Amino acid sequence: MTAAVPDGSSRRAQPARSRRNRLARCVRAFQVGWECGDSITDRFRLFYHAELKPSLVFRGWTRYQPERMLTFSIKAAGLTRFRAYVRDNGAEAPLLADFFSLKRRMMPPNLPPLRPRVIYDLGANIGMASLGFAALYPEARVYGFEPLPSNFEVCRLNYQNLPKARLFPWAVGARTETTSFEHNEDPQGGHLHTVQGNPALHAQGHIQVQVYSIADLVREQKLDPPEFLKIDVEGAELEVLRGIGDVVQSIKRIFVETHGETVKAECLEWLRAQRFHVTPSPNPAALWADRV
Repeated sequence: MTAAVPDGSSRRAQPARSRRNRLARCVRAFQVGWECGDSITDRFRLFYHAELKPSLVFRGWTRYQPERMLTFSIKAAGLTRFRAYVRDNGAEAPLLADFFSLKRRMMPPNLPPLRPRVIYDLGANIGMASLGFAALYPEARVYGFEPLPSNFEVCRLNYQNLPKARLFPWAVGARTETTSFEHNEDPQGGHLHTVQGNPALHAQGHIQVQVYSIADLVREQKLDPPEFLKIDVEGAELEVLRGIGDVVQSIKRIFVETHGETVKAECLEWLRAQRFHVTPSPNPAALWADRV
């Protein structure tokens, strides 16, 4: 049997579709910049760093400067305005644009109403989720936890927007201890050595970090118990849940970004055993759970 050979019109249509797709991505990115930027200048700068610059770097026409700090004045929920900080590394400006886009649906639309007084952001990274939650819940106090020093310094700048928040250079796990934390060139690639990290991200170094269980954060560090718990800890999600102890009674909502099907299934089992109702999420790796 002779394989079919695309005719000339099909070959011409492929570049045309590719151009249309690129144009559509640019239009969406410009819309995101327009939604998020708090001034004309910030709208165009966000569009450039989130969409145009990655393509220019790919073509070798410019380069990233990871040591350079970029700042943007952005609009969040309601009338909230933030001064946001990201590094010029090709990952954080798109994350900023994506996170604060009005079209981005991180939370399922049918979650029960919630007005938490205390939010724990575990794996705060550079603080984008903390800013987003602070905009949604302006009466809440945010506690952030980020053990990787390079991320912590950027997160500390973003927490300047949150006068009621506190940021800690600690990891959170099943027990209180000092242990090794593996990290690499990817600012989102760090994890405790006791858990299985992303196999595609090879560790470039180790640091010693202080780890607390949530039960000990409340009992020993005298932090307010969480009502809303966000967990994104690169594979240690179940360890965090196991360290909650009787503090679980204070928690009204948990968001878990799982890393792997096995961890997801184990977290789901734990949540149901603790009488949480799990709501389907737009992100298949994410679990949203509310107290029954």
